[in-house]
This record gives sequence, structure tokens and C-alpha cells, in this order.
Amino acid sequence: MDLFSQVKSTIERYKMILPGDTILAGVSGGADSVALLHLLNRLKEELRFKLYAGHLNHMFRGEEAEGDARLVESLAQQWSIPLVNESINVPEYLRKHGLSPQAGAREVRYLFFEKNAGIIGANRVALGHHADDQAETVLLNLIRGSGISGLGGIPPVREGRYIRPLLDTRREQIELYCKASGIPYRMDSSNLKTVYLRNRIRLELIPLLEGKYNPAVVKSLNRLAGIARDEDEYMDSVARAAFGDVVQYREAGRVMISIEKIESLPPAIRRRVIRMACMETAGFGGMPSFGHVEAVWELAESQVRQGKLDLPGGLRLLKRYRFLEIITEKEGRQVPFYRHKLQIPGSTVIPEIGRVMVSRVLEVSQAGDPRQYCDQEALLDLDSIRGTVLVRKRMEGDSFYPLGMKGKAKLKKFFIDLKVPREDRDAIPIVTCGNDIVWVAGFRPDRRFIVTETTGACLHLKLLESCRGC
Repeated sequence: MDLFSQVKSTIERYKMILPGDTILAGVSGGADSVALLHLLNRLKEELRFKLYAGHLNHMFRGEEAEGDARLVESLAQQWSIPLVNESINVPEYLRKHGLSPQAGAREVRYLFFEKNAGIIGANRVALGHHADDQAETVLLNLIRGSGISGLGGIPPVREGRYIRPLLDTRREQIELYCKASGIPYRMDSSNLKTVYLRNRIRLELIPLLEGKYNPAVVKSLNRLAGIARDEDEYMDSVARAAFGDVVQYREAGRVMISIEKIESLPPAIRRRVIRMACMETAGFGGMPSFGHVEAVWELAESQVRQGKLDLPGGLRLLKRYRFLEIITEKEGRQVPFYRHKLQIPGSTVIPEIGRVMVSRVLEVSQAGDPRQYCDQEALLDLDSIRGTVLVRKRMEGDSFYPLGMKGKAKLKKFFIDLKVPREDRDAIPIVTCGNDIVWVAGFRPDRRFIVTETTGACLHLKLLESCRGC
């Protein structure tokens, strides 16, 4: 099967693209990403989707990175593909946030995708990971002592939004496709530096395994990843059900867990629930290691009535008697009054609380089941929202009609009933239209603005951590 047919088959197998979708393709300038852009451009008429290219200059490699940007701009122009092009000083971002180059670059990259997908109305982001990347990831996670989630490697589709059409193809196929099609691409010199473990796996370990142990080791590792993902998905479904039971309350920057309830769970599910709590609070930047998860549980079952523990992603764990609280480092900060016009579609920075609200306009067919979205997201009936939409700090006398509750509720009493600490309430963004609250971000939408059977267009809102320079 040629590469074009293989990629089309992968897209259809995982339902990556549907008619009417808008795709933002991440293009670094390397062979995999430029081949992906070329293939998607060939497929866009047949599969009936809109295509944009997105390039982020991380400002790591000086003139070499500038050359990457020039190539991507040239190809996008040659193929008549609209381009979103940005430069962000990632080294400075790493210094400010104390992150490793890999973790910081990934964080900034995904914030770039989220922000710009919102601006252009893209409901999918296509990335160029391939089968060799998958094999490297599985081995990397295995060496680090990962559990079943790590052995699942890179998912073909994540969050119904990030798609990887090249995941079933080999690097060699991609490079041959570029050569046969006359597509120029760039080489990232940092990929040849064996100071990085991933590079050593690619340049040294996999060739050793292929030469002396199993010529088809990349195929075998990809098969292992598929099996692990299936089993991981089942375990996650069990953990999600348990998560809803053990969490006492949750809102932007805070999750409280009952120790009594979580200690009754099997260890495998308990670990997942703790990871979910961290990621609920800080996104992927808050993904704890196995050691951190074990340290959380060690504190939970200790005789200490009150204690604390620092976690990745600027998180802190507080033990308060029979409860665990996972909070961000912004806890207790004084918040000045703010009121910002919400960009629809687009990205609205809320500097007063260090957050970004991204909005997208979707057709009902694109939006899916509203229940699939997390607390940091809302799916609303755009037709029922009239006039200027604002995001602001709470105000005295605020009230709304919370989804799932009867009648009208004062916002202050709503927070009290959910035991939201007083010092945290000002950092919760309130989305309004006219005199009406539309969404209490991280908690509930107003039921007058939810999606119904008569909804024509949807407004999708997502609250993200802010990225300086985005």
C-alpha cells in the first residue's frame, strides 16, 4: 500500500476527520510534518475539510529555526494553504517556569495549538508522529519504569481533537514520499545529539534491537502500544467512575478528595484517581510521576493530621484531616477587578488570574456529547447568547440558574454550598451576556444557555493556563 492510501486508511479507521471539519496541521519543517501537510492538502477535497498550517518557532536554534520557518512559509504559499506562524521565546519561558526543554516546549506548543485553533475555528489539530516515534516512546517509557499508560505510547486520537494520520507509517516511507514528490524538508540538528535519551534510543538502541534481536521490533512495539491503549482505556473508565465518587469538590485550581473513599479503591485505580486529580487541576503540566503518586498516598495514610507536599506543574498537596486538597501555587492570591470582552472565536487572555479562555463556534454535528467535556469546558447554545459576551470577576449580587439545580441561585450561596474557599472565589471567571451569567467557569453553565434539540450552532469555551508570550 502506498503512503497516500495508508494515511487515508488510518484517517478512516480512527475517524480522524469528518466532512466539514477544519484542520490545523502542525508543521515544523521536518520530513514528517511537511509530508503530512502535503498529504492532507491532497485529501482535503475528497474528505471535504478545510486545512490550515501552523508553525511555531521555539527560538531554540537561531538561524536554523529561522530557516525552518522560511521553508514552511514557502510551502504553505506554494500549496495555497493559509498559515499561522508564531515565534515564542521558549528558553525564557523555561527559565521563568523552571521546566525542562522537552516539557516546556511541549507545554508552549500545545498552548499555541489551542489558542490558534480557537482563532481560526479548527476542531482538529493534525500532528506528524509516525510509527518510529511510537516505538521510541514505548521504549522510553519502559526504560523509565512506566505503567500500562506509558506502554500505550502516543494515541492516534487524543481528546477527540489531536490526530496523528502518520502513526501507522515508518519514517523511511515518509522520507521516500518527500523525495518522490520533490518536497524539500529540514533536518533538526538537535535530533542528532545523543545527550538526549530519546535520541540515544533512536540512534543506538533501536538499531541494536533490529540488528541483533528482532528486525520487526518497531512493528512489535507498535502492536504492544495498541494492546496497552485498549486495556488502559478500560482501566481509565473504571477510574473515572471512581473519581466522581471520591472528589468532594473541584474548581479551577483546586480538587478535594476524600481519603476515606480513596483508600477503599484497589491500588491500580487509586493511582489513576490521584493522577486524574493532578491533571484536573493543572492540565498535562501536572502529570505526576509514579514516585509522586506514591508519596501522595504515603502522606494520605500516615498518622499526620495535616501536611503538605510539592508536586509537578506548580501543584501543592495539602492533607487536612481526612481530606486531600490538590491546589495550584496561585492559591490565596488577591485578584483585582477585571472585565474583558470575550473573543468569539478566538483567545482571551485574563492576566489578572493567569488564565486564557479559548472559544470556538461549532456545528452541533461537530460538538459531540456535551457530557464528554471536562469542568474546564462548556458547550453552549450560541443562538441563545445575544450581544457582547464578557468574562469578568464575580460581583456582589450575582445570581444565575445553575444546570442541574432548581430555580435561581445567588452565586455567593452557590459557592458556599459547594464549600469553595472564600479566598478562591475571586479567581473563578464568570462569563456573562448582558445582565445574565452564561457560565461559572469550572463549575456550571446557566441552564438557559445549554445545548438543546433545537440548537443550531454551539459555542465551545475552554479555560486554560496562561502562557506568557502566547
